[in-house]
Amino acid sequence: MQQADASEDKMVLFFDVCARIEGLCAELYHYYSDLYIDLADVSRLWKKTALEEENHQKQFQLANRLRDDVGIDLNADLDRIYRVHHKLSSLLAHVRRNPPDIVAALTKAIEMEESIADLHIESSVRFHDESISKMFQALQAFDQDHIKALRHCLAIVTLSKAEMVG
Repeated sequence: MQQADASEDKMVLFFDVCARIEGLCAELYHYYSDLYIDLADVSRLWKKTALEEENHQKQFQLANRLRDDVGIDLNADLDRIYRVHHKLSSLLAHVRRNPPDIVAALTKAIEMEESIADLHIESSVRFHDESISKMFQALQAFDQDHIKALRHCLAIVTLSKAEMVG
């Protein structure tokens, strides 16, 4: 019984911290959207990406609410999740004190997204119920391309800056 309680506690902590991580990502991207408001396309991309992160946050909250009703296997390292949360909190505080230029913001966002990709629901949780699994896959399918979009934006911004110099 005690092992089941510990497993349940780990799952609750996992979903809670991952939802908070997604919330911090959304907060960072909303900040960037406001920071780069003069670059309309870039600002819209940050806003869209922030909204996708909010969607990820809601997916973790939904999975947490469903955990007692469906079988779930967790494939995650809680210590790593806490480290990621701490790093993201520090990053958000840092960029608010020292706003980066657009190239640095895009570069760091891409690096961050790549480093935490395995924390998303589809990578870290396996649902025993196939219909629930398919529901989360469908939710995820709508916003899987934000790393690609950030890379594309970085290429355009970098090219534009090079053309201005050259």
